[in-house]
Amino acid sequence: MKQFLQACRYYFGYAFVFSFFVNILQLTFSIYMLQVYDKVLTSYNLSTLTVITVGAVICLVVMALLEWIRSRLLVRAGIEFDNMLGEPVLHHNLSNATQPAGQPQQESQGTLRDVQLLRNFLGGNAVFAFFDLPWMPIYLIFIFILHPSLGWVAVLGSILVFILGLTTERLTGKRLEAATQLNVHAANFTGAAMRNASIVRSMGMVGNITSRWRKMNNIIINLQTQASKNAGLIHSISKALRVGLQVAIYAVGAYLTVMHESTAGVMIAASIIMGRSLAPIDQAMATYKQSLEAKTAYKRLDKLLTMQPTSQPMELPAPKGNLTAENLYFVVGNRQLIKNISFHLPAGASLAIIGPSAAGKSTLCKLLLNIWTPSAGKTRIDGADIMSWDAERLGPYIGYLPQDVELFSGTVAENIARLGEVDSQKVIRAAQIAGVHPMILALPKGYDTPIGELGTALSGGQRQRIGLARALYGDPKLIVLDEPNSNLDEAGDACLIQAILNLKQLGSTVVLVTHKPNILSIVDNIILMQDGQIALSGSRDDVLNKLEALRQEQVRQAELARAQQESLNPSKSEVNSGEAQEADNEDQQ
Repeated sequence: MKQFLQACRYYFGYAFVFSFFVNILQLTFSIYMLQVYDKVLTSYNLSTLTVITVGAVICLVVMALLEWIRSRLLVRAGIEFDNMLGEPVLHHNLSNATQPAGQPQQESQGTLRDVQLLRNFLGGNAVFAFFDLPWMPIYLIFIFILHPSLGWVAVLGSILVFILGLTTERLTGKRLEAATQLNVHAANFTGAAMRNASIVRSMGMVGNITSRWRKMNNIIINLQTQASKNAGLIHSISKALRVGLQVAIYAVGAYLTVMHESTAGVMIAASIIMGRSLAPIDQAMATYKQSLEAKTAYKRLDKLLTMQPTSQPMELPAPKGNLTAENLYFVVGNRQLIKNISFHLPAGASLAIIGPSAAGKSTLCKLLLNIWTPSAGKTRIDGADIMSWDAERLGPYIGYLPQDVELFSGTVAENIARLGEVDSQKVIRAAQIAGVHPMILALPKGYDTPIGELGTALSGGQRQRIGLARALYGDPKLIVLDEPNSNLDEAGDACLIQAILNLKQLGSTVVLVTHKPNILSIVDNIILMQDGQIALSGSRDDVLNKLEALRQEQVRQAELARAQQESLNPSKSEVNSGEAQEADNEDQQ
């Protein structure tokens, strides 16, 4: 954040200089009143009145012009702040948004809302108090020049008002900051509920969602209410103190006038100047909430930008698709999700990752693409650590289809083109490789069909197939497909198999996660995962033969166990025949 402030130093520097002249010109009215009372009213000289009036008007016009220039400078600083911070903050937010549940919370880090808040703060009235406050001693010195006794009254009043300002910060700061953080959490919670509205409504969760939100909102209201209560009390005391200070300075001024140590003009001027000297403190107290929010936003942004590396990775040659996993580990909290995963996949090869649910298959996919950072180990593409690649430069060579496919508001073509400039030939080629070209043509407007927010205008299978075309856009060298056929029918499965065969012909490296055995026949290698580690790995035929052998061994063991159980316990038929024989013997007797 310091480098961004450094870039805006010219705006702040000129605003500071203009603030000096603005505050000097703020003395115009007090000096004017001093001259009216002590010169005009005692001499009845209209020419003097005319001269000082014209001079006062000129000073006020100049002050208004300087105020406007200062305001424009700070607005410009806010816009420059937004231009410099917007993109990096969004970039870091998108990177942090992919972190798994259980990782350190990102809610306390800066967002685009914080950038907007700082921009509005710099363009609003609250910031003027901080530019005017350093010039407060000028007014106090001027009052001392008028008379030392009046100066001491003003100094005492300034100290009391300043103490009240500090008290306000102590009594309200932590509560307002806690309320702000909880408000962000509540907004995230309701946002998640909105995104899953169909689940919430269909399963009768509206009441539970509302109840949980109400609990959080009540805490927020209580924190804000207590802070407002304390701030209101201090504000009331401050207003009474301000009136009391005016009474005190008039009383001292009147006493000095009666004792012929001062004049009525001095009394009036001192009162006006003291009011002006306390104005920045009053303004800071009145806009304290905005200032606190801006301060908190600054801290969050500083924390976000400090944690992120600022140096750009060196540009590497276009990847060919060689993929290597070296001793990958991934830990979330106290859970070890991935344990010592290592394999090598040459360019153009294909790999299927199979295994039971919660075996770590999807987690491994995210580690391979650097979506999640491994706790230990490395993923390498063409021998280079994937973290040494610039994500934006590597992205066009990567294709990824997650389990939960989400599309963006726009047309089908825009989504396939990854929201970049639509290249019709590349879009159609990706759709043809993915086998979705006929399906897209059947849509109302073909490739120009709007798909709605999050792709709600399409079915789950259609979203998944368009997501596959998006993953294949631009002929990427490495494609990772996580359950690509989870929502597909038989026709979709056939298109998917053909798409993978097309990718193999193009020389792309393909990694796919699947539970369906029919797709295993077209891959080169298979990894079986269990409990976050590799249980079996090798060529397709070797792994399938081993799995078949294991299955037959399990069947044989089950049959052997059943035979042993039967040998230990007589069958039901034998027991029944024995009972019948005993009954016959009893009848004969």
